[in-house]
Amino acid sequence: MRKENILVGVLVVLALGGIYQYNRPAPDLGSQVTNVNIEALATENKIPQNLSMAAPEDISWNDYTPGMALAGKEGKPIFLYFHASWCGYCVKLKKETFTDDRVKAYLNDHFVSIGVDTDKREKLARQWGVRGLPTLWFLEADGTKINNLPGFVDADQLLTILQYIHTQSYNTMNFQEYVQQKKS
Repeated sequence: MRKENILVGVLVVLALGGIYQYNRPAPDLGSQVTNVNIEALATENKIPQNLSMAAPEDISWNDYTPGMALAGKEGKPIFLYFHASWCGYCVKLKKETFTDDRVKAYLNDHFVSIGVDTDKREKLARQWGVRGLPTLWFLEADGTKINNLPGFVDADQLLTILQYIHTQSYNTMNFQEYVQQKKS
């Protein structure tokens, strides 16, 4: 009977540990991306802030279905952003990355941006395999998946990734090669 009590105690501790791990804030994934060819840029590879003279409006967010149709019509790649109001890194992404004038201008000029609130569109988030927030997907104009990026990414990193996707460099080189080519 004593062994059973110990086993139950161990199982309770493991369950509590799992609950804690599931509910704690996500780590900053901006510098460590798994299963994708996109990695963080070195600090010395920053792009100047004053890339454009006029400050753009906010990002032109679209709902999912109309946004997918608009991308096909305009032939623009898709930036698909899964988020929730309770997600700390989603709030950080919104306040720090999506307020950068260069990011706003690049998204508005070269992408159709789609925002999906996972609390309101749970089925859609499951379809896209969203396991953590924020999750960014990059798609071709016809909706073909290019790649995804889980977690927070700063403005400089996102801008480089957007340029990599927009120029379709992913067809000829991996992201690390693209970054190296930009340096030289």
